[in-house]
Amino acid sequence: MSKVHDFILVFFKDSIHEMLMHFCIKKLLIISLVAIPLTPAFSESAKPSKSPAKKADPQDALKLANVDKVTSYGGIEFGAPLPESGFILEQDRGSLKTYKKSGEQLLLGPALLDSVVYYFFNGKFYGVAFHTNAAHTNDIEDALALKNIFIDAFGKGEDSAGGEPSTIWIGKKHGLIYDLNPSTGDASAFLFDKTLHDAVLTDQSTGEQAAAQQLIK
Repeated sequence: MSKVHDFILVFFKDSIHEMLMHFCIKKLLIISLVAIPLTPAFSESAKPSKSPAKKADPQDALKLANVDKVTSYGGIEFGAPLPESGFILEQDRGSLKTYKKSGEQLLLGPALLDSVVYYFFNGKFYGVAFHTNAAHTNDIEDALALKNIFIDAFGKGEDSAGGEPSTIWIGKKHGLIYDLNPSTGDASAFLFDKTLHDAVLTDQSTGEQAAAQQLIK
């Protein structure tokens, strides 16, 4: 069995729209998932940069709209049910389950992925996580290639103001997080549906409150 690491599921418990207004992300809510090593992409202490604002690149704005054009991955549309065959359950967390696809294509352009994990919330395809492993090339070649693919597709994105090597792209319907672990050279990314993301947050909060009540009874 592969080593269990922390995986970033959500940014924080405010709405994504509020996140964009403040241009920073609070401490990430972390849950353990199999085979997706990730480090917190944005520090709780991260503050908006005080450096002079750069002029927005019109091409970046146009490219950002492409995030919403990614309506599926692995042949599954966001919001669609789990296919009847071809997927192996990785972890069952009740309403949230993760799967790997049999015979997954791990070569994404020049980036060799270590794993691709599919997330389903209440039986609906919620998001997909990508992970690169620096051990494949003894450097961060795949991690950089993965980010360059995202930049080519969606523009430069919004970097963490806290200096962390993390970037986000938020469209109207979908979002993407990219995180590089400087100590290992591994990279992870999570592409997701925003509506289901909000539903996951609500479900997570409800579960936490229920667990808290059990403790104090």
